[in-house]
Order: sequence, then C-alpha cells, then structure tokens
Amino acid sequence: MTYPHRSRPMGIENNNTVPHTWAARPDRRPLRALPRTRRYEVAYLGHNSEITDFTRIAPAMPTFEDAFCALARGSLIATDEGPIAVEDLLPGTRVLTRDQGAQPLLWSGSMSLVPDAPNQPEGMGKLSRVTADSFGLGRPMPDLLLGPSARLFRQDAVLISAMGTSAALAPITAFIDGDTVLEITPATTVRVYHLAFERHQIIYANGLEVESYHPGNRNDIHLTGQMRSLFLAMFPHIKSLGEFGPSAYPRMSLDETMDILAA
Repeated sequence: MTYPHRSRPMGIENNNTVPHTWAARPDRRPLRALPRTRRYEVAYLGHNSEITDFTRIAPAMPTFEDAFCALARGSLIATDEGPIAVEDLLPGTRVLTRDQGAQPLLWSGSMSLVPDAPNQPEGMGKLSRVTADSFGLGRPMPDLLLGPSARLFRQDAVLISAMGTSAALAPITAFIDGDTVLEITPATTVRVYHLAFERHQIIYANGLEVESYHPGNRNDIHLTGQMRSLFLAMFPHIKSLGEFGPSAYPRMSLDETMDILAA
C-alpha cells in the first residue's frame, strides 16, 4: 500500500498524565489544585493528502479522553486491503464501514491508558475484553480489547419497543458480565485509539461492529471559550464541531442499555 507524504511537526513532550498538585505561596493562601493533564497524539489527513501528526498536552477530562480511548493497541481494523492493527493505520487508509463501503480515514487519535493512576475517573484505567464469538460467529475473532469510551452497534428486537429504533449504539461497559465480556485492569500502560471519518461510521474491529469517533449532540459538549477552542484544535481536519455531521445511529446511555439487557 502506498501512503501519502508524512510530515511531523514538533510536539510537546511530557508525561502521560500530570496529577493534581497544590501550588503554595508563602504570603497568600494556596492556589486551587491544578487540573490533571494528559498527552494526546493525533495524526490527520491534511492538504494535498499529506499526513501530519502532533502531540498536545490538554486536560484529562471526559470530553477530551472520550475522543481517544475506544480501541486498544492490537485491535484489527477491516480495510480494503485486509485487517490492519489500529496502531498501524495511517490517515488515508480506506477502512471498511458497515453502511458506506470503504471510507478514507481522516483522523486517528491516541493516548496512554494508565492503570491505577491517581485522581482519574473510575474506569479510565480499565479495559473491556470481549471474548471470541461473544456476539455471534467471528464477532469478535479473536478476543478484542476495547477502551472505556467504546460503543457497539446493536440490532436487537427489544430496541424497537424500548427506543423506537431497530439499531443503536451501546457502551461496551454495559455488557460486562464476567463471562463473555470481562473488565480487566492491564498490568501496565496500554495505548488506546479512536478513529474519525468524514461522517460518523460503523467499522469492524476483530469483526465486531463498533462506532467511529463522534462527539455526540452539540449540547453534550460542555465546553466554552478557550477550552472549546483547545478541544476543536485536536481535529485540524475540520473547522467546527458541526462538520462531524449527524450521528449515524442513536446512542443509549449506560443505564438505558443495562435496563434493556435486563428486560
């Protein structure tokens, strides 16, 4: 496979996360705790099909982290040239989608998932292991490791009566049952990824249907001013959040999914 030219601008080097600290001044009261930050890495398809990548330090908060932690290193993504490990995908690679055939990958983001890191949200240091054939023959094959923000594409008869739709996207954490889907704490740091296209897509990871990155409803992005600009800067291939387009399918919350599964 021939890849377009790749340029690598200088990035910011730092630790994966920076925990809360207190800055004290001898003549004044202590400052508020500094927010945790995280190192995010991005590669995107720029002008003239040139691949550009960069590293940026940004807040370690859910809105940012959700854009980078769906697919664990080693996940095999279906492309028009066969399965490729997510860490080896380059922008421009034509990835197979459920609804629109092969689509060029425009953006890939990654970060390090650190088990037992201090002051991080519960679950952010854990992965979900989906055992082979859990959702049907070859879905997945082999076992698939997913990050905390991964969502599965689901088509269940119960969805029609519960949500008025025959298909929806459900968080992987809702399926953890200790048998076919296991919550695991990795022994060491694991690289996790997310992928984005011109439009929201359903792609295949180890044969299982998962969603590409989409920020969701604009009202779900609780960012304003400088923080919103910082978030948008993570996606240089677009100029506004509206360019992500509509969500391909409705999303179910963790509680909604668990209620439906228990019905």
